[in-house]
Amino acid sequence: MGASSRLKSRYDGPALIVHGGAGGRAPEAEQPERRRALLQAATAGGAILRDGGRALDAVIEAVRILEDHPLFNAGFGSCLTRDGTIEMDAGIMVAKKDLRNSTPQIEAGGAILVSRVRNPVLLAQLVMERTPHVLMAGRSAEQLARQNGLAMCRMSSLITPRARCRWLAAARRNSPDPAHEHGTVGAAAVDHAGNLAAATSTGGVAGKLCGRIGDSAIPGCGVFADSRAAVSATGVGEVILKLGLARRAAAELVGRTPQAAVTRALAHVADDGNGEAGLILVDRTGRFGYAHNAPAMEIATFHPIAGVRHLSVRSSRA
Repeated sequence: MGASSRLKSRYDGPALIVHGGAGGRAPEAEQPERRRALLQAATAGGAILRDGGRALDAVIEAVRILEDHPLFNAGFGSCLTRDGTIEMDAGIMVAKKDLRNSTPQIEAGGAILVSRVRNPVLLAQLVMERTPHVLMAGRSAEQLARQNGLAMCRMSSLITPRARCRWLAAARRNSPDPAHEHGTVGAAAVDHAGNLAAATSTGGVAGKLCGRIGDSAIPGCGVFADSRAAVSATGVGEVILKLGLARRAAAELVGRTPQAAVTRALAHVADDGNGEAGLILVDRTGRFGYAHNAPAMEIATFHPIAGVRHLSVRSSRA
């Protein structure tokens, strides 16, 4: 029996994994609420899958919930640029199973540098489904959102007191707070039909220069899906971009378990990038992989048999 046959799980059904970002450890007072929000996201996405829904809809709903929560660096609660503004990125990628051949139909969409959209992940979906493009940026992306009825807002309404206090503290120090300088939310899922989808959304790096673009919306870097797996990455975007980290994690699946694949992909961050990153992955049979080398990363998972679970993932540096 070959390695790939030995590694194949007997389970072949829907599954979802969600992360709340790899970075500094959240203050103890915030940890119960972050846990509750991750469980809510996994429960909502899992309900879609349990009812026979699409992996795409499941990851979008999970990420949308975290974008609306003030304790995560995405949507409402995004960190601030050096100038005290918000610039958000989000991306999605889907591998639709084609029963006529073994090659899936790959689709992707992303929105970058947006400031007036309540849920950037919904705008990423619009880019994928309503345009011939993969990425759109800034005002043009926001115009697409407005034309298609997405909830718009003033940038000021996305700034939480928590984010502003941290920005003011960093300005007084003349440097970002290293414990909170990055983070992302994301989800990856497989559905009953075997379709794989991933979504990632972020407010970027605290104190970043205006116009900086991270990895979250870039296919193969912060988000990826193909016939093998769906992957969402989090951490220092510059490192993830240079390594094509999400695609690398999927490629590492050949002859390996999902957990071994993400662990091996993450090792390249230490070898080549010298930065912090985290990965979540679900393969086509519904198995999970998750790893990080930052101080902290939390995940939640949905599985029809195991139900919904929360986990604080141990760092690979430990």
